[in-house]
Amino acid sequence: MRIPRVLILPSLCTLANALCGFAAITLTTRALLATDALHKVGPTDVKWAGYFVILAMLFDALDGRLARFARATSDFGGQLDSVADVVSFGVAPAFLMNRVVVESLRGAVPAELADILRIAWVCAAVYLGCTLIRLARFNVENVHEEEAHLSFKGLPSPAAAGALVSLIIVLADLMQEGAHDLVAGAMLWVLPVVAVVLGLLMVSNIRYSHLVNQVLRRRRPISHLVLILLVVGLTVVLKEVILPVAFGGYALSGPVTEMWRRAGIRRMARRNESPPDDETAGTDRDVT
Repeated sequence: MRIPRVLILPSLCTLANALCGFAAITLTTRALLATDALHKVGPTDVKWAGYFVILAMLFDALDGRLARFARATSDFGGQLDSVADVVSFGVAPAFLMNRVVVESLRGAVPAELADILRIAWVCAAVYLGCTLIRLARFNVENVHEEEAHLSFKGLPSPAAAGALVSLIIVLADLMQEGAHDLVAGAMLWVLPVVAVVLGLLMVSNIRYSHLVNQVLRRRRPISHLVLILLVVGLTVVLKEVILPVAFGGYALSGPVTEMWRRAGIRRMARRNESPPDDETAGTDRDVT
């Protein structure tokens, strides 16, 4: 029996996602060879490796929408999607962060402190391990109904990868300019910590909104389309600024929303524990 072409499209997008991750790994390896007197790694290849991870996010968003549009969701598609995500949002960002940090700081660190660079290896391993746990948990808990895909438990792996590689893209720009050595040096030390924090957010129970499904779920007025096009245009023009702000803001939105929710619960609990002032005053008058 011939398979309808529309059913193949989601799988092709998933495979394109994985190929983008493979391209990012290949470009990272080439960046290690494209060195010169000023750069320990090739900043142009580092930037393109980061952009391929971002491109993988677009294919990852497309495959799910196409599968639901064609009503072709399946366990096979879900498993294939997670395998591709491991490559693009787990291995590629971890490898990119590790190599950029280690190779850029090699030589800048005194010989007696060279072992400190192993922290970057450990942080990359933590990030990758958390990605694997996040995707395995998603596979176990995943259901195919549209209503179940309006939020995530834990930071989605594409968003975590986007937050990490967007900072690496900014770092590559600073390296290429060569005029912000102090900022670039500080970012090299901060990146491993950011990777660990993102990894812990992935395996947390904090809820995150599924922005794509939230926007596309219902019919929207034309103003929403104009706003989306404006955001896309700004992202293309100011990508080095917009990308880390957008991904960082989304990563922080979960903890901030959770703290706000818990603070509201505590306020409600205190309000329920303390009796109203008029009841207390009425009791005093009765006693008198």
